[in-house]
Amino acid sequence: MSFLPSDPSSAHNARSLRPAHLDAPDEPEAAAVVVRDLAVELPSDERPYAAPIRAVRDLSFTVPTGQVTAIVGTNGAGKTTTLRVLSGAVPFSDGSIEVLGTSLGPATVGLPDGVAIVPDAPAYPARWTARHVARAHSSTARHFDRARFDAYLAEHRVPAGRSVGGLSRGQLARLAVAAALAHDPRLLILDEPLARLDPLARTEMVDDLRTLMAREGRTVLLSTHDLDGMDRFVDHLIVIAQGQNVLEGDVEMLREEFLLLEQDSAGPGMDGDSIASPMIGAVTTGGTTRALVHLEEAAGLPPGADLRRPGVSELVTHWLRAATATRRPDPRKDAA
Repeated sequence: MSFLPSDPSSAHNARSLRPAHLDAPDEPEAAAVVVRDLAVELPSDERPYAAPIRAVRDLSFTVPTGQVTAIVGTNGAGKTTTLRVLSGAVPFSDGSIEVLGTSLGPATVGLPDGVAIVPDAPAYPARWTARHVARAHSSTARHFDRARFDAYLAEHRVPAGRSVGGLSRGQLARLAVAAALAHDPRLLILDEPLARLDPLARTEMVDDLRTLMAREGRTVLLSTHDLDGMDRFVDHLIVIAQGQNVLEGDVEMLREEFLLLEQDSAGPGMDGDSIASPMIGAVTTGGTTRALVHLEEAAGLPPGADLRRPGVSELVTHWLRAATATRRPDPRKDAA
């Protein structure tokens, strides 16, 4: 796992925290995806002739085989850009990528066999029906199981004869998932699968994915900025901010590594600099200070501090708060 402080010079980050790829042993051969030192530059929408913007910088992570890995971050953190690079839709300027044992070059177009992608907004023409979707996929793929595609739609009550423009967001998401599963992928990549879904549709989609993993043991890589309802579904977590990896590891190990501190901000020993243990993503609201602390350093906290195991959403929130509290880099300088 990797740990990056919010501010390396801060007194609250006295402990030395280093990215995992600097200290960890070589990644297992069975990893489904291995990304090392990835850099991606994108043209500026507002200034077409300006230097490109570095959307991803020195990004490294591993996706374990047979698990659900979530890439989490704020809007604009680089999640979608990273997935588009993995799909071959966007070139990368530096680093290395390996997907299912196949190395992708900077100009690679397409993915190796065994990978299927579900975009956040499937771009099917509004007049198409499920029949048109199946025909398009089967004409461009070596393998497309039409029977499985139809069965999935029937199981989840997606009207196969209705036009795409007439489907609800939840039905459209399931249509895209059905098309992806019909390719029988070993690696399923989903970009914001729960975005724009109502609470019921979100719950049902998570249940679908849980069933998929339990029954077929596929590797799932998904990007999201919201982990509500997915705490018990995600096995491996990657948190990125400003195009960089700020936290990575097995979810249960991360929850054991940190504690959530809650304490009256006016209480004894809560004057900030007197706290010996570094606090991660500290925030004070309503007179209560909340922050993450390392388990092994909890002894340095003031007496009476309320400590408990953090949820996944709390882990992500505090690490993102710590990461984005630093001075934001100028992407134009990075691209120069």
